[in-house]
Order: sequence, then structure tokens, then C-alpha cells
Amino acid sequence: MMAEKRYKKLGEVLLSQGLITEEQLLIALRECRRNGLSLGATLVQMRFISNDDLTAVLGEQIHLQQRKRIGEILVEQGFVTADQLEKGLAEQRTSKQLLGKCLVKLGFISEPKLIDVLSAQLDIQHVVLQQFNFSPQLVKCIPEDMARRYKVIPLFERNGVLTVAMVDPTNLRVIDHLKFKTGREIDPVLATEKSIMMAIEKNYASASEEMSQLLSSVASQGGGDLEVVKSQDEGDSAGGLTDEEGAQVVKLVNLIVTQAISAGASDIHIEPLESYTRLRYRIDGDLVEQSPIPLQMRAQITSRLKIMAGMDIAEKRKPQDGRFRIRAQGREIDLRVSIFPVMTRLRGVNEKIVMRILDPQSMNISIDMLGFLPKTKEMFEEVIEKPDGILLVTGPTGSGKSSTLYAALKRINDVSINIITMEDPVEFNLDGVAQGQINPLAGFTFAAGMRSILRQDPDVVMIGEMRDAETCQMAIQAALTGHLVFSTLHTNDSPSAYTRLLDMGIEPFLITSSVIGILAQRLVRKLCKCKEQYDPDPLLLQRLGLRPGLKFYRTKGCKTCNNTGFKGRMGLYEFLVPDEEINNMVIKRLPSEQIKHYALKRGNYDSLRRDGLKKVLDGSTTIEQVLSSTQDD
Repeated sequence: MMAEKRYKKLGEVLLSQGLITEEQLLIALRECRRNGLSLGATLVQMRFISNDDLTAVLGEQIHLQQRKRIGEILVEQGFVTADQLEKGLAEQRTSKQLLGKCLVKLGFISEPKLIDVLSAQLDIQHVVLQQFNFSPQLVKCIPEDMARRYKVIPLFERNGVLTVAMVDPTNLRVIDHLKFKTGREIDPVLATEKSIMMAIEKNYASASEEMSQLLSSVASQGGGDLEVVKSQDEGDSAGGLTDEEGAQVVKLVNLIVTQAISAGASDIHIEPLESYTRLRYRIDGDLVEQSPIPLQMRAQITSRLKIMAGMDIAEKRKPQDGRFRIRAQGREIDLRVSIFPVMTRLRGVNEKIVMRILDPQSMNISIDMLGFLPKTKEMFEEVIEKPDGILLVTGPTGSGKSSTLYAALKRINDVSINIITMEDPVEFNLDGVAQGQINPLAGFTFAAGMRSILRQDPDVVMIGEMRDAETCQMAIQAALTGHLVFSTLHTNDSPSAYTRLLDMGIEPFLITSSVIGILAQRLVRKLCKCKEQYDPDPLLLQRLGLRPGLKFYRTKGCKTCNNTGFKGRMGLYEFLVPDEEINNMVIKRLPSEQIKHYALKRGNYDSLRRDGLKKVLDGSTTIEQVLSSTQDD
């Protein structure tokens, strides 16, 4: 049975390369069962394929009748001596690498021969990739970064099964990742690491091709849609490069930024990897890989960005931060640049660059656009109109807390009230709001700022984050003396904010006297209008506590959403407005789980999971987005 499977795979490899026909394969398989020879030998004997062609694709396969340890097989077949095996085992104990790699490293066996032995031992086909004809469409089904990371490349697809060349076909975790990414069953075959990496270099877009594409794109766009309006210390605008290559660097940097803005990206990641420089944009919360940056231009691009951001281009050993402003697409956009030294195995320390795009147009957001359900929106608007108290917005980094607070400030902003903020950093400028930038090196911390801010006669104070007990104490005092205070905390849900404040040492009676509302939130991707309805698994509905027969929505893909099925993001919210019973629970220091249980029982409170399920049912997002972003109640 194993031999049948092995012959079938060998036949599929030869079919994919056009070396034999389906009819020849069937005839040869019948002959194999009669003569007992291998399929390769039978095909050569029947003159359906030449011995050279067979060896070029499949190597010299060694057929073994039973599985044994690799060391035993190599000694038995005469590829290594017992003494060499002992030295290989000693090297394995020192280096912690696979025995086969150790033997290759010591020069006792060639890598192709080792792969042949392994393929026979594992009963997995070995494929020689040097002369393999790859399908460009099929190669795209595995992203380049994944192919390089796992050392894999797709060969062909047959009956919904994708055959993939791998260095280690026994790695089930990698196979599962590939299965999830491609949506197909994976059938692994063996190939050498060197041949796979060469195939990746050859069949994924090369650096020179990408460079010419990028520069031709610049030429077609005129390359002038980006103007540096303000940088810390511009210096030589070409980054010390005056030749043609230097001009290309300036054009390439401009293109990277303008394309990111056009795509609606929030961040640009430029990352040094071993064999290329990866470029990724964060779009709607997910990192999307772009065409790689030519390796030889990485250092020049880094220098150009450092000069634009006012950084020290000679300092490459420590992190640096800077910012600059550009004019693109008819508006001014700020970019905050962070550089972080990272270690690469072959080229030592290199610098990873992340640029946060602070686009005022993207901050044209109102409370109506946040994704509140009507009841939650009404309660939230009621709380932000109160004259005093603390409103807390909680959630992990990147959950949209700042956007919610900015939308709230825009709603209540009026000439009759004085709004002052303390932020780290100030991300967007709001007209009519005094925004303070935290600067710890100058002694301007949240706590120090709170002492001064109350002397500015504020009506509303927004504190970027309540990081320590001192800031919390002062915020509470501000609320108790007639000010409305907005701030953020890092907690998983609304009731946990009480636990966090108590852990900081704040007295319960001060918390209950000042906190008027706690909003917990997460961000999920919104379905594009091309979405389609489907019947979910009844067991899933039962597990979620939903009645049978409900319809969910899923992604489909169209030009509008670049075939992703998603367009934009929206919030999931749980808004806890305390009553007398909740305040009593806080004073008694009861666990947050009990507070949550009471709030759910009381009504007018939806947990993040419940809010998400309502948005799944109305077709705003998918069940997968909600389940991955929220916890069970």
C-alpha cells in the first residue's frame, strides 16, 4: 500500500512537469504491479522517459523495505563508516542540530545523497528543483515571507491537494500553517534547503525586477507627489547621495510613503531579513506584505529617513525616535519614525524602521462613526455631557482608545468650555483644544502636568494614560473638585478597571465618588458590501447560546476591498455605568467577575462578546473576528 502511494506521488511529479501522459502513467502502474520494479525503472524500461530526465527531477531514489534510524541506514548502505557516525553523533550533542546536518557539515556525506536516504526512510518523494518548471500563479498562493521562513515552495496542485517541497516534511506545525494559509490539503515532498532557497529567489519577484517596477511606478506618477514640509534637521535632502542611485533612493522613499497613504495604512514597517529587506503596511489592523526592498539599498533608505526625521545617522547601536511632516495628495501628514537595532545572523546589527502615519483626514471621526449600538451610544453621550467625574476607556494597545476619546472631545468641544489634554505623544491636533506633549526628560510627566493643568482653569481634562498611583490620585481630586476627566487604562474589560485602580492603592470610596463610566473596547474588521450570507454550524450556535437557524455573514472579495472581503474597522464596546449596587461591591473590594455578573443580570450592559455577536448578526463583521477579539462571558 505504501509503495502504491509512493508510485502515485512519483507519477504526479512527472505529470506536473509534462514528462509523461496520464495514459503512460496508468500503463506503467499496471506494469509495476506485474514486474515488481519501481515506477521510475518501469517508465525508463518502457521508454516513456529517459533515465537522465528521471534523475533530473527525482534524484537517485533509494528504496528501503523498512524504516530504521538514519544512522543505521547510512552505515548499512555504506554511505558513512561507523567511526564517522560516532563523530556525527558527538557533533549533534554539541550543536543540537539534526544528525543528518551534522554529517553534511563534517563532510561525510553530500546533502543530495542524504535527502535521497531520508526520502526513502520517510516514504516521501524527493524532488530535484534545479530544472523544475514552477507555475507563477501557484507560487503566489504561499506568500514570500512564509516561503522563506519555513523554507517551502509550492510545486503543483491536483484534486485540491497542494504538493509542497519542504526541508522537513515531518514538521506538522508548518504543514498546518500552510494548510490554513492556502485553504488546501498539503502533500509534502523532500528537497534540499539550498535548492528550495534558490527556487524562491528565482520564482518570487527578484530585487532588481522589483526595483525597476518601483522606479517605473515613480516615473509614471511623476515622483513629485510628496514634499517634505518640515523635518527636524533636513541637511542634505538626498541623504548625502548625489549620484543616480541617490536620486533613486529619494524616489523610492517617496513612493513607499505615498503608496502607504493611498492604501490607508496606519504604519510602515521596513525590516532587515537575512536575504532581503521586507516592506509591510499595517492596513485595517493587519500587516500586509508589499514588494521587497532591494537589499543593496537598505542602508541608503535608512540614512535618508534618519535625516528626514532629524536623527543621528552615525548612531546605529541604539534606538532613536523622530518625526517629520510631508505634503502628499494635497494635505499635510505627520510621520512618527522609530528606529530599533536588530541582530541578523549573517550581517550583524541592522536597523528596523517603523513609521506611524498620522493623517488628519483619517481622524475626521465622530461618535456616529465609531460603531456604537444605539443604546450604548445614547448612554455614552449622556456621560460625556456630565459636568464632572472620570470617564475611563480601557483596552489593549491598538484597540482605538485614543480615537474614541478624540471623538468624545470633538463632540463636547465648544467656545464656552476650556479643554486641556496631556498626551504621550500628541497624535492629532484638535482645533480649540490645548494639547500638552509629555516630555519626561524635561520633567513634564503626567503627574507633574496634572499639578499645572488645574491652574489653567480647565472644564475638561484628558489624560493620555493613568500610569501610576500619583496620576490617578490627582485625576480623582480633579474630578471631585468639579472637572470632567477623560483617561485610559490597560484592562481586559470594564469591571477590571476597578480592580486595577484598587491595585494601585486608590481608596474604594474615592473610586466610587469619581468614576461615572467605564468603556472597554476592541477593534474588528468590517465586512465589505460584497459579503455573503451562510448557515453557521449548529454546534457553534449552541456553544454561543444562540437559537438555531440564525444566519451569519462571511467574506467574499471584490475590487473595492482588494479581494480581502474586509473594508475598514469598527469597535466592539461594553459600557459600564455604575449604580449604587456596583459602588457597594467596589467598596467591599469584591472580584470584577461578580461586578460583571451583576451588570449582565441588571441589563442595559452588553459585554464585548454580546456586542460583537449583535454585530455579527447584522452583517457588520464575521464571527471569527469577534471570537478572536473577545473572551467568553
